[in-house]
Amino acid sequence: MNVLCWCELYTMGERTRELLILITGDIAVFIVSLYLTLTLRYLAWPDSVLLDAHTGPFFALSLLWLLVFYIAGLYGKHTIFLKKMLLSRIVQTQIINILIAVFLFVVLPFGIAPKTNLLIYLFISLGLLTVWRLKVFPFFAIKERHKAIIIADGADAIELVDEINNNDRYSYSFVRIIDRRTAEDTEHFEEKLFKLIEREGIKIIVADPSSHYTEKVLPGIFDYAFLKFEFVFLDFYKVYEETFDRVPYHSLRYDWFITNISQSKNLVYNFIKRTVDIFFALVLLLPSALLFPFVALAIKLEDKGDLFYITQRVGQYNRPINIYKLRTKNGADSGGAALASQLVDTKVGTFLRKTRIDELPQLINVLRGDLSFVGPRPEMPALAKVYAQEIPYYNARHFMKPGLSGWAQINNYDVPRGGVDVERTIAKLSYDLCYLKNHSLVLDVQIALKTIATILMRTGT
Repeated sequence: MNVLCWCELYTMGERTRELLILITGDIAVFIVSLYLTLTLRYLAWPDSVLLDAHTGPFFALSLLWLLVFYIAGLYGKHTIFLKKMLLSRIVQTQIINILIAVFLFVVLPFGIAPKTNLLIYLFISLGLLTVWRLKVFPFFAIKERHKAIIIADGADAIELVDEINNNDRYSYSFVRIIDRRTAEDTEHFEEKLFKLIEREGIKIIVADPSSHYTEKVLPGIFDYAFLKFEFVFLDFYKVYEETFDRVPYHSLRYDWFITNISQSKNLVYNFIKRTVDIFFALVLLLPSALLFPFVALAIKLEDKGDLFYITQRVGQYNRPINIYKLRTKNGADSGGAALASQLVDTKVGTFLRKTRIDELPQLINVLRGDLSFVGPRPEMPALAKVYAQEIPYYNARHFMKPGLSGWAQINNYDVPRGGVDVERTIAKLSYDLCYLKNHSLVLDVQIALKTIATILMRTGT
């Protein structure tokens, strides 16, 4: 087995282990919650008859909850960022799960009597799930952490080291960062590197293979690895992307784009995606048409202004497209002449934006082929022009048709809001490029499901 295979197995093994523990623990919480519910309700350990009456409905509910957990990102990588918002994410998700349970078992109903059992179960499962996720799961963190070094430059390398070293979900930590300056200023760098590996007992080397100073020592590193078989060599780009679900933009060079981004078309993928876009646009336009008279009446009653707001965006291959929205601000008319600073939120508009109802007219853009349901969000032409000048490779995001929601929108909660913001746009671009590199029907479905979750939890961007 060569070193690159070890790289893939190593990262996949860690992720698989984490997922199995999380799913097993969640299922255990559901089972324990059911037993505790029945015991508390009837003040006796449940017998087989009682269990048989409740197992089916609660099993179905548990499967549905697991799906909601996945959509809400609770099975995502437990990065430092996710850990910081884990409690609020659990509470929000369980509120949605409670509403689902009430709908299934109270409104329909689905077959649980008395309903008191469901109420008890909801409270117990919420408490146990919170304790399991926040208090118990951390005890399953990997205790032994292998020593690693990273041979890479810049902010991306520092960000990766901070994430790995400060998060116990990883089975290794970095003891040394070797950047370009260190490599070039050190005499006999290759010899000293091997001595460092032996002295520190290094098990993992993460390196940027495209860096010119790394290229000088790569042959020696591989020879050393093949002879010793004592450490694993990992590609910096793969490790960064696997860790953050985005590409290390600051470290990208033209050869990365030649290898991973192209304008070549996958006919099967494009055909299926276009067919799905048309189908769901037509399906969603029907309830939208029923809702429209009420929305139009509310807008007219408030300020008697225009119903629609038409704005220009950059489409696929830098072509201009007109985007349709319901007007949510005073001064935002079909001419689009008002400056953003002159626009004032309307009460109706605030509600429309929070519920995303204002974006329903964009279904027409989907039918026309200007937009897809999934893709990089379209940018304003004036901003896109500035970003194309300030950010290298920015226009690569226009290789694919823009979408109503994208990989950046479900992952990046610090997106630019109004005006030029180069740094935040670079962060968003790193997600867009990751999507362009890995786009597939499976990924599109994942984005669509998680978009629904962000709308329901009102955390979308």
